[in-house]
Amino acid sequence: MASAGGRNNPRPRAGYHPPMRRLAGVLLFAALVLPLAAEIVDRIAATVEDVAIPESAVRRAMVLSALSPRPGESREAFRARVLDALIDQRLQYQEALRFGPPAPDAAEIVAALKRLQERLAAEGKDPAAEFAAAGITPEELRAAVERQLVVTRYLRERFRPIAFADEERAREEYEERYVPERRAAGLPAPPFEQVSEEMRARSQQRVFEEEVAKWMKELRENARVAIYSVPVPLPAERTPVVLWTAAPARTPTPSAPSPSAGVREGREGPP
Repeated sequence: MASAGGRNNPRPRAGYHPPMRRLAGVLLFAALVLPLAAEIVDRIAATVEDVAIPESAVRRAMVLSALSPRPGESREAFRARVLDALIDQRLQYQEALRFGPPAPDAAEIVAALKRLQERLAAEGKDPAAEFAAAGITPEELRAAVERQLVVTRYLRERFRPIAFADEERAREEYEERYVPERRAAGLPAPPFEQVSEEMRARSQQRVFEEEVAKWMKELRENARVAIYSVPVPLPAERTPVVLWTAAPARTPTPSAPSPSAGVREGREGPP
């Protein structure tokens, strides 16, 4: 997996890919694709298939997304993780669009917005203030939620059918994970028969996450991604980058600076 320091070996990340963590990525989408229309930025954090992810989007996502710094994690390491998530989401959305997905209905969008606001409130944040501080309008936020729902539905329809959990997998979940977890917490483990449905659900979710992680690894290996270890200003002679807009228009392809020191460009994966 590419990262801010030039590393380029894709790896699945525990805790990131399950059905997009209940819209955990919504604000990442808002940060990535929904700045003000025709906003011009002078620094690029990365490009995906020659389309820029600006540093301003990374900063916005660091403030608003459901991702948070891990204990002892440096700011630069957290930034690299957020940027990595933005790249994943760009690739996931592009892949979903290839299959002409139907637009989510209004009720789905309203419900997703409500869950998002409830999550922020549970974290002690004022949703309206958070959105305003990030410069995200209600229309832009709604469009970001719609994009995230498209990805979530695509992942569910593609991978749920193969994430079947039979009794063997459920018992494996129980014996190899559930029982050790209970013992580590100083709690007794109820008999398998009492928690069999929970074990099936846990096993199904685990298989789903593993399949999504393998798919993402393939996407990253075949994607043209350039990550800049230090955000690169556009040279004066180059055309400024125009970001995606919230309006339903064709996505422009920006001019990006040629990779230089500290930049890895090309298809991801082993050299």
